[in-house]
Amino acid sequence: MSMSTELTMWADGELHSRYNMSATYLVEPINSKECNVNYAGISAQVNLDTHSCTCRQFDLDHIPCAHAIAACRFYNISYWVVPNHIHDKVVLPPKTRRPIGRPRKVRISSGGEGKHTSRCSRCGQYGHNRKTCK
Repeated sequence: MSMSTELTMWADGELHSRYNMSATYLVEPINSKECNVNYAGISAQVNLDTHSCTCRQFDLDHIPCAHAIAACRFYNISYWVVPNHIHDKVVLPPKTRRPIGRPRKVRISSGGEGKHTSRCSRCGQYGHNRKTCK
């Protein structure tokens, strides 16, 4: 399936994976725009007029879930049109500025690493070095 979409790579990938999952779903029509979609003993009710599904994934992502795609395939309709309020938005990368000064040479250690203690090359004990050895 090749699509030329105006979606982000994540949304396009989600749409492709959900499309592939929907191929094995069983659709039972209720009326012209509602149906029950069954898969592996799990049932979801899809309403194509209100763009909703009982799995709530369609409502939260605003990208059709696999159940909604299976219902659209059953009714042979286009399963998603990008809404105008989303299509008209221009998304730009965040404005960032490079911090002033020379870049850090030593990396910042994470919380679980703890402090690195030095070992003396003269006496072999920890906590000091050769220069401060007594």
